[in-house]
Amino acid sequence: MKKSISIIFLGIVVAAMANMTPFIEWKETSLHLGEVRQNELKELTFEFTNTGTEPVVIVEAKGSCGCTVVDYATDEILPGESASISANFRSSKLGQFNKKVSVLTSASDEYTHLTFTGEIVE
Repeated sequence: MKKSISIIFLGIVVAAMANMTPFIEWKETSLHLGEVRQNELKELTFEFTNTGTEPVVIVEAKGSCGCTVVDYATDEILPGESASISANFRSSKLGQFNKKVSVLTSASDEYTHLTFTGEIVE
């Protein structure tokens, strides 16, 4: 009986905490850029909204290689607010590419991987 009560209590606590945690909803997590000219600078934007009940902070955002430079706000994103992560991509290597921006926020212990693909042409 005590075990059942403990399990029920634990369930209530977890449910209550889930309602109070920050949560990010991404507009898109993958972009297809199509053909990109060699050495052309492409500016990308990944938008998101804090749909939780607590503020969210972007802890870290980084590109998968030196050809991607990432920029993001360090301010808190309040519940209901939207923000974005920007990336500038420039590659000199011809051919198909599949790159990512890894984002860590206070809403999760795991990275979110935002991807972009396309083909570099002359």
